[in-house]
Amino acid sequence: MNTNNNFVRVLIVEDEYMNAWSLANAIKPHFEVRHAATVDEALYWLRREQFSFVMMDIRLGHESQAGFRLLHEVKIQQPESYVFATTGMGSGKDESIFLEAGFDAFYPKPIEEMEVLAEMLRLQGERKAA
Repeated sequence: MNTNNNFVRVLIVEDEYMNAWSLANAIKPHFEVRHAATVDEALYWLRREQFSFVMMDIRLGHESQAGFRLLHEVKIQQPESYVFATTGMGSGKDESIFLEAGFDAFYPKPIEEMEVLAEMLRLQGERKAA
């Protein structure tokens, strides 16, 4: 783990361990990663650390709208964070629903980790250039 304060942090909110592990392994070479499996765990991390990106599953456990609820909290607590939605219950056609709700990007499952990483690197580059 890199403890440099300039190192970019990503919070992955995902209750399926293998999905979280796969995404974390793809982005760890570039970003510091934290994982939360529940809304409460995500809120714990959001109160303690600053995140450049929050990647969250919309459905956590039996709560089908958990990601939408958590999005509101992220936007209040860390308005500069990019928030990405992911779900296995929709398709690419549902992207407009997530973008209109306030998410910065949407990735249907199975997630293409390299696509997510490329978008994070692009957005981080834009942020540095600004």
